[in-house]
Amino acid sequence: MGRINIDDLEPGMILAAEVKDRSGRVLLGPGQEITEKNLRVFRIWGVLEADVQGVEKEAVDAKNMAQLDPEELQRAEKEYDALFRHTDRTDPVIQELFRIATVRQVKQMMEGNDNGK
Repeated sequence: MGRINIDDLEPGMILAAEVKDRSGRVLLGPGQEITEKNLRVFRIWGVLEADVQGVEKEAVDAKNMAQLDPEELQRAEKEYDALFRHTDRTDPVIQELFRIATVRQVKQMMEGNDNGK
């Protein structure tokens, strides 16, 4: 079981725990299969992540990183180094924010390149 970011959830995954909105209202219960409709509802209600059966966060992160262009990732990390220069980069929360920011930047650059072809 792993707590997976909303961007990495896919239809067909099985929830290991309830998914709640920001006010604590249950949107979907454990053992339920995630659908496209569920993903839209989660985004509308501000869900950021969910516990999923049989999926480890580290495996998802590794898969996502393997799909990125290493040169673009290095450029994004350099760019975000400047933005994060006044933060405690040893803090796990800051490390995760940095990782998310750089990965999203690279994905956007790659999507922009695909759309321009």
